[in-house]
Amino acid sequence: MTSPVTPDELLARYITSSRWFRQQDQTVKQDAFIPPENPLELSVTRHSTTLIEDDIWIIGRSVASGVSRNLHGIADIKTNCVINQRLNVVPQPVPDNPNHANIVGWPLEKNERKMKALELAKAARFVPNPEAVAQTP
Repeated sequence: MTSPVTPDELLARYITSSRWFRQQDQTVKQDAFIPPENPLELSVTRHSTTLIEDDIWIIGRSVASGVSRNLHGIADIKTNCVINQRLNVVPQPVPDNPNHANIVGWPLEKNERKMKALELAKAARFVPNPEAVAQTP
């Protein structure tokens, strides 16, 4: 059985679009936290005590290649920031990622989702992909 997500847990949202962060100041845009319409769930990975930092990036590269995109980085956010937006984080392990979870409880109204996504983006910290940084001249 998977343990519940605690408020102090750190979550990683994989940034697979250059439109999801600002290059100049390395901040996260709200688009990174807007869930797809169907289902209204946003995929994240729990930074668990069983994962080392490299594991987060290995999972991220797998996620990015699965959608044929580049892994630009991750947006780290504390679970309590998600809870403060009246959203929930539920564990949803998948075969390649036992620490996978979904942010759920999104409102049906699109503008309300955008406002919540904006608040999440403000609370998130962008961490660039170390491989991409290493390749920068």
